[in-house]
Amino acid sequence: MSRPLPEKIVAMVSALAEDLADWCVEGGDATLERHEQAVLARVRTVLPLLLGAVIQTSTSGLDRRLARARAACPDCGRKAKPHQVRTRQIQTICGTLDRARPWYHGGHCGRGWSVAETTLQIPPRARLSGGLIEWAARLGAVAPFREAAEVLASLTGQELGAETVRRQTEPVGATLAEAEDAATARAAGPRGTVAESELDPAPGLLVVQADGAMVRFQDGWHEVKRGLVAGWDQDEVHAPSYVAARAPAEAFGARLAAEAARRGALEVVRWEGTVTRPGLAVLREALLLGDGAVWIWNRRRRASMKPLADERFDARIELVDHWHAAGHRHTVATALFGDGPTAEAWGEARADDLLAQGGEPILAAFKAARAPSAEAAEVRRKERGSFAKNAERMDYPTLRLDGLPVGSGAIESAADHLVQRRMKRAGMRWSDDGGRAMLALRARLRSRRPIMLPRSRAA
Repeated sequence: MSRPLPEKIVAMVSALAEDLADWCVEGGDATLERHEQAVLARVRTVLPLLLGAVIQTSTSGLDRRLARARAACPDCGRKAKPHQVRTRQIQTICGTLDRARPWYHGGHCGRGWSVAETTLQIPPRARLSGGLIEWAARLGAVAPFREAAEVLASLTGQELGAETVRRQTEPVGATLAEAEDAATARAAGPRGTVAESELDPAPGLLVVQADGAMVRFQDGWHEVKRGLVAGWDQDEVHAPSYVAARAPAEAFGARLAAEAARRGALEVVRWEGTVTRPGLAVLREALLLGDGAVWIWNRRRRASMKPLADERFDARIELVDHWHAAGHRHTVATALFGDGPTAEAWGEARADDLLAQGGEPILAAFKAARAPSAEAAEVRRKERGSFAKNAERMDYPTLRLDGLPVGSGAIESAADHLVQRRMKRAGMRWSDDGGRAMLALRARLRSRRPIMLPRSRAA
């Protein structure tokens, strides 16, 4: 190499090599498990020392030749000399780091600072590094906080309490929720903008799915709405991303529409009009899949309470999930014929009609069937009304011929892997803030997007 190697780093690596050589003698003919534990333990011991040496070597403000040099205050810009040396301890993914650094105090503005805050960008009073906070938040989003702390200690050797994991996880989720709020506001604005760095267009046809799941909060059970945006190409879903929130239909609709915009829903595919006056932009088409819930499809009486599909997606295909439609058909079959082969045969025939011809034959069958009781007649009336409202959203034959999905299995499975696996365990009751943060964090991680740390990372 053309440049000399830092002596401290060379010395530590050499000491590690000697330690490993000693183990080769001590652990002769040992099992693989003993070898890997021995190597890992020795590497973990030297990691914080190596990190400290790298920081000392690469950070100009820690150079001993500049120990008495003046430095500019981050606030007022006036220069001051260091008046003492302070030691700071930070727990990192490499282990606990103890660093002595010159401490400055601005006589003009009263600000105190050191290279830890200005160059290394460690927030004041923080006890954990950003990397360790991210590890804790990722584990806290997957498992209960106590279990997450145990897994972290077992896999990395970094000891954090369950409460520390919680205190780090929830602010990360809250930061992500706030970022979603800001993105939603931008996408819902007059110009409908999305930050260029956030754009991640989905391939093929844009597919948007929505559904709900129940989660227990401190004041009882509440519906958590969840949404999926993905591409549909070559007969399968690609690159799904998720949003989840306990929110009214209008607010969640805006949130899901913002995610769809990030995935390419605002892409202009052509302009309608003449050459000199192009007129209106035609946006990318989206397939909206959902059940028959009012908040997804139907217009409310108040203009301020628009459902998801209404005025959220201009170019759209609306489709009621086939399995939800089939479930309503089964409800009617049971009401008319009870449990047994007759109900099964009637229901199977209607299922075939539904896929082959859409909703119209089902409405005709409901009308023709005789109800054995007033209760059965009421069930048939309600279900027939539901089918009539959504008949135009049951064009399964056409969509199947076009190779498009007619089932919302992707968002159905998200009830489990996005929400329930973490938030519906025995005895769990979520606070409003904690639930909001966890939903945002899990949606972000399930979307395979990088997470963001809060500006202040104090432990």
